[in-house]
Amino acid sequence: MDEKALHDEQRLMRMMRKTLTSIVRDTAPRDGNPSPLTEGTILGIKDCLVVISSRETELARLTGRTLDERPHYSDETPTSHAVKISSIPKKTH
Repeated sequence: MDEKALHDEQRLMRMMRKTLTSIVRDTAPRDGNPSPLTEGTILGIKDCLVVISSRETELARLTGRTLDERPHYSDETPTSHAVKISSIPKKTH
């Protein structure tokens, strides 16, 4: 599978995950009202989200990306910094 096809599939998985989670959020029970979704539908949505998550993990591995990537703002203070090993002084006994 070429890179474009992999990225297109990643985009599709992301769209499906966002749509399903929006449906769940929009139909969540409120004010003591029962959910309009049947138990079977809820289980189906959960199963779909598991399949989507598994495929997203596989696609990330195939494209060399990680799933823990988050957007960063240019003015955001870094939470860590790299240190060159050569800059660490050697212990003398």
